Amino acid sequence: MVRKQFIALAAFATLAAAGTAARADDITIVDESFMSSKTRAEVCDEVLQARAAGVVFTSEVDLASTMPAKKASVVSRDQVRAEVGEASRRFVMLWYPA
Repeated sequence: MVRKQFIALAAFATLAAAGTAARADDITIVDESFMSSKTRAEVCDEVLQARAAGVVFTSEVDLASTMPAKKASVVSRDQVRAEVGEASRRFVMLWYPA
C-alpha cells in the first residue's frame, strides 16, 4: 500500500513540475506612444498636497535631500587605524564574523 502511494505521489510530483515549467517569450513592444496628461510640476504639487493631508506618508528616502549633512570627523584616518590596532592588541575589540 505504501509503495503504491509513493509511486502515485512521485508521478503526481513529476506531472506537477512539468506543468509549471517556465516559458520565456520575447519582449512585448508596444508601438503606442504614451502622452502624459499632467506635467511633472502638477504631479509634484499633488504629492505635496497628499502628504499635507496625511494621505501619503513621508519616508527616509524622501527626506534625504532635506536632512542635514553629517559633521566632518575631527579624527584622521591614521588616528582611527592606530586606535583600532591598539584596541585589537589589548583584546578590547572583539571580532565577530558577519
